[in-house]
Amino acid sequence: MRIHTRIVLVVLALLCVSGLLFAGAGKESGEAAEGKITIAYTGYPGGLTAFWAQMAQYMKEEAEAMGVELLDMSPTTADAAVQKDSVDNAINRGVDGIIIGAVDNRAFGESLDRAAEKGIPVVAVDTAIDHPHISALAQTDNLASARVLGQYIVDTTETGTVIILGGTLGHQTGDARRDGVKQVLEANGYKVVFRACNWDVPTALETATNELAANPGTVAVFGCWDPGALAGLAAVKQRGLMDKVKVYGFDGLPDALMSIKDGELTATIKQDNKEMARVTIRSLVSQINGQESVKKLLIDGFVIDKSNIDQHM
Repeated sequence: MRIHTRIVLVVLALLCVSGLLFAGAGKESGEAAEGKITIAYTGYPGGLTAFWAQMAQYMKEEAEAMGVELLDMSPTTADAAVQKDSVDNAINRGVDGIIIGAVDNRAFGESLDRAAEKGIPVVAVDTAIDHPHISALAQTDNLASARVLGQYIVDTTETGTVIILGGTLGHQTGDARRDGVKQVLEANGYKVVFRACNWDVPTALETATNELAANPGTVAVFGCWDPGALAGLAAVKQRGLMDKVKVYGFDGLPDALMSIKDGELTATIKQDNKEMARVTIRSLVSQINGQESVKKLLIDGFVIDKSNIDQHM
C-alpha cells in the first residue's frame, strides 16, 4: 500500500506541475488576445470621408490579427477639441498605447505631455504631430507623391492656371500635397491658385465654382483629397468646362476610381491606408513590448488613371 500510495502521489504531483506549465504557457501566448494589450485609436471621423472609414476598419482588422484589443475613440465630427478629449480619456483609462490620426496636428501638446508622464507610447498615422513624445509616424510620402502628380499634370495638361483645393492651413498632410504639386507646376511655367477648403466638400464646390469664374485660363483643378477633387469636378461640369479643364485628386477612394473609370476624373494618387494601418499597429505593439521601432514609416503613393484603373477597381 505504501508503494502504491507513493506512486499515486508522484503521478499527481507530475500532473499538477504539468498543468501549471500548460496554464502558464497558455497565459503567455494568449495574453494579448485576452486584452492585456489595449490600444486606443482616434482618427479623423470615418463618417466624413471614405479614406478614414477604411482606415478605422483596417486598424480593427490588423489589431485582431495581432491579438490586441483596439478601442476606436474617433470623434464623430471634425472637432480638434473633441479629439483631444478622446486622447485624454484614453490616457485616463490607462491604455497601453495610443494612435492618433489628427484632425488638427497642433491640438495635443498638453495631452501628449501627460501620456509621456504615464509612459504611454503614442504614434501618429497619416499626419505628423510635432511633439517629442510621438514615437513613430506612418503616412504616405505626401510631398514626394504630390510631386509625382505635379509632373503627371505637366505631362498631360497644357500650360495655364491650375486651381488647388486644399485642406486646412497648417495641416501637415494637406500642406505637403499642396507644396509638392505647386513646386513642380510653377517650375514648369504654370500659374497656381491655392485656396484652403478645410477638407470640406461644400466649401470645395463653392471655391471651385468661384475660382473657375475668376480664372478663365484654368486648365486643371487639383483637390488635395478625393472628395474635394470630386467637388471640383462637379463645378467644372456645372460651368460646362469638361472639354477644357482636367481634374486630379489624391487618395484613391472608390468614388474617385469610378469617376476615372467613367472618363471624368483624370487621375488620383493612391494612398495605401491598409498598409498604413498595418505598420502603425505593428510599430506600436513593438514599442509596448519594449522593442525598437522605426521613427518614420513613409509609404509611396502612385498615380491611378485610365491606363491602370482596371487593376484597382
